[in-house]
Amino acid sequence: MVYTLGESLLDIIFTDTGQITAKAGGSVLNTSVSLGRCGIDVSLISELGDDTTAEFILRFLKENNVDTRFIKKYYHQTTSLAVAHLNKLKIPSFSIYKTYPTQRRLIPPKKFQKGDILVFGSLYSLDTAIRNEIIEIILKAKNEGALVCYDPNIRKHNLDEPLLKQAVTENFAFADIIKGSEEDLMNIFGEKNDEEYYAEIAKINPDAIFILTLGKEGVIGYKTDKIVKLPAKRIDVISTIGAGDAFNAGIIYYLEKLKDKEAWFDSISPALFEEMLQSGLQFSAEVCGSIENYISKAPPN
Repeated sequence: MVYTLGESLLDIIFTDTGQITAKAGGSVLNTSVSLGRCGIDVSLISELGDDTTAEFILRFLKENNVDTRFIKKYYHQTTSLAVAHLNKLKIPSFSIYKTYPTQRRLIPPKKFQKGDILVFGSLYSLDTAIRNEIIEIILKAKNEGALVCYDPNIRKHNLDEPLLKQAVTENFAFADIIKGSEEDLMNIFGEKNDEEYYAEIAKINPDAIFILTLGKEGVIGYKTDKIVKLPAKRIDVISTIGAGDAFNAGIIYYLEKLKDKEAWFDSISPALFEEMLQSGLQFSAEVCGSIENYISKAPPN
C-alpha cells in the first residue's frame, strides 16, 4: 500500500492563451491520482471542508481508485483553493487560499505494513498547526517498516524562520528517498552545483537516495557511490503543473512493481537506479504534455 500525506484543494488554472480549468489538486493528491490510475493501491491522508468543492474532490478521488478513508472532513468549512497562472514558458505562479479551522487533526492509518510506502512533502509538511501529527505519522511509518519518500516542493518560499528550516532538516532526516527540484535545493541551501547539493543532503542523511530534478536538463540520482544522470524526454510542453508530482508517482510505481523493495534498496545497481529514474521521467513527460495534473488513465508505455 502507498500512503500519501498532504494538502487537498481545488486548482483553478489560467493558461497564457486564456483557457481556464478547475481540477482537484495538491502535490501529493496529484501523485495519488496518477498511482490510482495505474492500479496501485493508494490512500490519501489529508483534510477537506464539507462544501460542494470537497464533494467534487472526493468523488474525483474515488473515481480514480484513491482510498479516501483517511481524509478528515471539517463540517461548516470551505475547501482551500489554489489559483495558478501559466506564463508563456508554461511555468505556473500560484496564489493559495487556505481555509482551515482553528482546531485541526489528521486521521492516521492504524498500522503500516513492512514494504508500504509513505509519501509526504510540500509546505503542508511544515505547517505548525499539524506538524506534530505529521511527525507522528512519519515515525509510525518508519517504525513499522514502511519506506518514506520526501519531496520538499517549496519553490521560492521564504525559509528565514528557524522553525521552518528545522522542519525541512527533520524531513530530510526522516526520508529513505529524497526528491527535490533544483529550485527547491537552491532555496534551501543557496546556489550550488549538483554534487554540493548532494553533500548537503548527505550531512543530514547519508543513507538516503537523493534525486535532483533539473527541468529540461533531466535528472540526476545519488546513492552513496552510485550516480546516474539522464536527459529529459523531449516533448511539446503544455503545462508544468504536476510534473514533479508525476515524477514521484513514476518512481513509486516502479518500486511497487518490485518483489522485494528492501533488497532493491540495499543493493541498488546503476542499471536499476536508471530504471527507476526513467519511470519518473516517463510519468513527468506525459503530464507536461497535457493540461492535466496527473497521467492519463492508462499507465505510460
